[in-house]
Amino acid sequence: MLDASDFRAMLDSNIARSGQQLISVFGAGDEPGFSYTIGNARLGLPELLIVGSFDPRVTGEILNILGARMRGDRRPLEGDLEFGAQFPARARRASGAAKNRFTIQASSYLRHDEYDVIQLLLCDPAGVYPGEPGCVQSYDVPLA
Repeated sequence: MLDASDFRAMLDSNIARSGQQLISVFGAGDEPGFSYTIGNARLGLPELLIVGSFDPRVTGEILNILGARMRGDRRPLEGDLEFGAQFPARARRASGAAKNRFTIQASSYLRHDEYDVIQLLLCDPAGVYPGEPGCVQSYDVPLA
């Protein structure tokens, strides 16, 4: 098991190589799983968050593609995002509480919580987003 300094060194290395580090947490009971980035805030950009018990390989690919786009454009993601995947994503600014509930390791890594979080919403197969009437339950995740 890594100690704190080894973990931080691993994050530094991954962020230097890839631009960001991904963290995925599996859901438990009524609590959904989630995946998020660490590293974008070092560039003045928001960290990205996907809430929902989706396959981490899928959420990881989405976070990597859209994180690279955001860093390349040097501006936060916004609106509906087409990126060549089966499902489009919708970017929305997450609340400040999202940092305490979901992106704790980002705050720890940065040693502050003065960063923004963009929640990426995945639509259901019919194109209905979380919070909209008729959204399939497994896609109707909490809005952070």
